[in-house]
Amino acid sequence: MAGFCLLLASFAGCSLISLKSPEKPLSKRDLDARILTREFSARFIAGVSQTADEIAAGAPDSATALNALRWKIAAAGQSQRAASQMAPMMGVLDSWGLSLQMSNYLATGEGRDLFEREQPLAVSLAAKLALEAGELAKRLTTPDEFARYQRFILEYAESNPIESLHFSRASVVDLWTRDAGAGTKLVDSLGTVPEALADAGDRLRMYGDTGPSQVLWQAQLAAQEAGLGGTDVKAALQRLDERVGRLYELADATPKMVNGMVRDAGLRFDASWADMMRDVRDEGMTLSGTLSVERQAALNALEIQRTAVTQDVDRISKQVISQAGDEVRRLVREALLLMIAFVLVLLGVPFVAGYTVGRARAARRPS
Repeated sequence: MAGFCLLLASFAGCSLISLKSPEKPLSKRDLDARILTREFSARFIAGVSQTADEIAAGAPDSATALNALRWKIAAAGQSQRAASQMAPMMGVLDSWGLSLQMSNYLATGEGRDLFEREQPLAVSLAAKLALEAGELAKRLTTPDEFARYQRFILEYAESNPIESLHFSRASVVDLWTRDAGAGTKLVDSLGTVPEALADAGDRLRMYGDTGPSQVLWQAQLAAQEAGLGGTDVKAALQRLDERVGRLYELADATPKMVNGMVRDAGLRFDASWADMMRDVRDEGMTLSGTLSVERQAALNALEIQRTAVTQDVDRISKQVISQAGDEVRRLVREALLLMIAFVLVLLGVPFVAGYTVGRARAARRPS
């Protein structure tokens, strides 16, 4: 009984023996931030796409329509990158910064004249998205944290404005860590294995939902930059249809009329026929070249999206496996220490008891 009590006391006093789970789940705020930021990104992309289409419909086949197409391509790509930050709160900050930069760019910055008379549509949408991003950050933070985040984002948007439709932006994460100090911890945990797998699946779904649309937009941009617009194709087909119609009229006429027309204007007919065939050949070559450019642009855009998704999945998998391996090795090490302590106590108790009893008997024995 005494030995059992001693064993329990040794377990209670051993500070090295503790059992820890190899997985640390995300905090509720980080999980909410990840989900809400990606939902905001989906609304951001849908809003920009719809507004850009309305602007293009008001001025088809013009520089305004081309700018609207470039705007939604750049804004959608930047929003996806911001929402897929590894640290959830950095995703919130990056999305907020992007929205505020875009609002400043379209309202008072270099892009204030991009869409001419349709400019108010873009300005109104950008201001609404910036307000929504600020409200999202406010819901996820305490008043003191929100004041700090707001001060940083306002200074970031002022010091790093968007200057063109390429939407080149300074790194929010880099500037935040520089402002907060080198010891700032961006994320406490990557989450449990199910959370990490769910995050990877969500990233794939996000890219899958917008990837086909972005590929199509890139193809449209390549076609318009090559000089082939919808009006050009329609006019070429109309000219061809008119000339074919004239041939049908000649075929339906009486043989006498046809013979007279051929006899009186044979050379003119031959010249018209040659012009028509030359136009058809030129239009065919132009259309073939443009389709080749569109196909190559679509393939390049799809390859870029596939490479980005593959890199994200590979990075997440490596981080999850590395963290799990470290925790498993720590757990095995602690289990070995526990077994060693148990063996030492188990062997030490009989030895101490035997030594004590032997000394007691030796003391009672007459000298």
